[in-house]
Amino acid sequence: MIWYANRPFVVHRDDSVFSELTIDEWEESGLMAVRRAAQSERTQLRNVAGAFRDMFHELSSMHAEKALHLVIGGTWHQYERDNEGHLRNLKGADVAGHQVRQAAGGRNSSLIVRPHDRDDDIFVLVLGWHRLYELTGWMTGAEAKQRAFLCAPDPSRPKAWMVPNQKLHPIRELPNFPQNATDRFVSKKTHDIVRLACPHRKEEHGE
Repeated sequence: MIWYANRPFVVHRDDSVFSELTIDEWEESGLMAVRRAAQSERTQLRNVAGAFRDMFHELSSMHAEKALHLVIGGTWHQYERDNEGHLRNLKGADVAGHQVRQAAGGRNSSLIVRPHDRDDDIFVLVLGWHRLYELTGWMTGAEAKQRAFLCAPDPSRPKAWMVPNQKLHPIRELPNFPQNATDRFVSKKTHDIVRLACPHRKEEHGE
């Protein structure tokens, strides 16, 4: 069993790229999550899938978006912390023109694509929690909307497509993914945890 921050951590793919936030980066994205949750609470805002944007959802989403942004760069639509229009934007692309989908990272974590999602958008699955995230893979909306992936994960909400992480395109094949990008670990301790979980990975350790 692999542990990170006193909780079990599952590594899903040998070809993933890891991104660990510093405490300052974690706090910065957490602040944006607080502001968006407050905005949602004031307006009783639901997203188009029917769910309220609660604090847990905002924190998880913002940290995952930040983790991807730190590796691939580009525009992060939440990065302008004083732009209220960005805080209210639930439909725009998240990072570098891509949509980010986050999950805590259980053994069978999947990419979720919903009926309102655009076919030509690219969806990136980011797994993890706290400050460590695994950038696992990606798929377009059209590719995800296959009968084999259609299911009802929440009976109170519309059916959606759940694509197992192993079925996704490798993260390094993501359009505009930097070819020289390596895993981003804040500490060697985290690097060693990942190495222990997946000893055949060929990542570099970057402080």
